[in-house]
Amino acid sequence: MKKCFFLLMFLMMMCADSIAKSITDNIYTYYDAARNKYVLKGDKLEYVPTNSRESSSGTYNGGNYENIVLTHKEYQALERLFKNALADKKAQTTKNIKPNAAVEITSENKMVIFLLKSTSAINKSLNNFLKQLINKIRR
Repeated sequence: MKKCFFLLMFLMMMCADSIAKSITDNIYTYYDAARNKYVLKGDKLEYVPTNSRESSSGTYNGGNYENIVLTHKEYQALERLFKNALADKKAQTTKNIKPNAAVEITSENKMVIFLLKSTSAINKSLNNFLKQLINKIRR
């Protein structure tokens, strides 16, 4: 009986560990048209704004740095958008021009980088949701 209990506990710990690793091992990065950077790592969303020195106009400022904790539901929705962007080959482009967006997905030791057309539905959805999450904290 004790062996079964310990085996069950071991399996539960392994399962919990693999779930935790799957969330923290993936890093999703999105660069919007102004090259503001949004980094999703675990349950945290980091917003790194472009400053005037880095902007093409020399005057644009993306605002203040933010680092927020997401709910599990927000994380799942955002991760789903990133995965949909990766799967939507018609939304992707090879042209690194404004106002196209850039996406970087890092998983374990693999990295995938691709560009999204500014007019694509998935880019608009991803961009809007990221801005909505950042603006939520500013209110």
